[in-house]
Amino acid sequence: MLCFVALAVFLVLSIFSAKYRPLARRALDCVVKKATLRPCDAGLDEEIKAASISGIMKISPGGASFLNRHFEAFSLLFTLLFFVSLFFAAQGLYNFIIYGNCNGFEGGFCIYSGLQNEAFLKAPTSLQGVSAGNPNANITVIEFGCYTCPYTKAAETGVQGIISNYGNKVHYVYKAFPLPSHPYSREAALAAFCAADDGKYWEYRAALFDRQEDVRQNGTAVLYDISRSLNLTSFDSCYAAGKHNDLLQKSTDECTASGIYGTPTFFVNGKAFVGPGAVIDAEKEVKKLIGE
Repeated sequence: MLCFVALAVFLVLSIFSAKYRPLARRALDCVVKKATLRPCDAGLDEEIKAASISGIMKISPGGASFLNRHFEAFSLLFTLLFFVSLFFAAQGLYNFIIYGNCNGFEGGFCIYSGLQNEAFLKAPTSLQGVSAGNPNANITVIEFGCYTCPYTKAAETGVQGIISNYGNKVHYVYKAFPLPSHPYSREAALAAFCAADDGKYWEYRAALFDRQEDVRQNGTAVLYDISRSLNLTSFDSCYAAGKHNDLLQKSTDECTASGIYGTPTFFVNGKAFVGPGAVIDAEKEVKKLIGE
């Protein structure tokens, strides 16, 4: 069973040193045979066993004797731990790609956070979107967000802080990127466009974030309820007709072209910041560019 673990270890080591490549090939041969219910005759398990016992013998003869008697149990245990670790690593990577954090909505430490680098993303080529601040400013902050994403909601206080504190020095642009993993994300984006037609985009946006969980649970009914609370006169016809489908598609295509994989994602003069704490880093970049 230990050949499964050996394969992963030797594959990694073979990247850095050619001397491990024959061992990786032997481990692969053994894994293939094990997977097809054939006996592994590569002798790799025995070599690993001998090397392990020899190493422990130098430290503790008793420990070496114990390992020798229970080697099969230890190899099974390490193999199980390997596959469990592999599962959680894959789960964390999936959450990182979808939510920007290994732990999904809960946040916390994430080993993949170092991957969040502007080198993997391309700044958008247009300023199309909902904007605020000074269009002639030398600093442009672009946010790719999803109205039903908890992390986009969490960043909203910081976004409003940037707009209110640096509005005359910053041009802020919001580009809608509804993620399929977030319930009613597309519907919420279309509703926000309709609210903009009535001149109440920001009020509607605030209500969307304020009632985000309600929207995620009950969808369209909540979107209409928000419109009624804001007395939006043309909302019903706009939303029912899907008036802004093309506009939303353009925004989504632009997000995809930029390589966006999670929301919120910010670009400050082309420099990217991704994930739950991105708005804090974006504001620091704004301050640095201003000279504060």
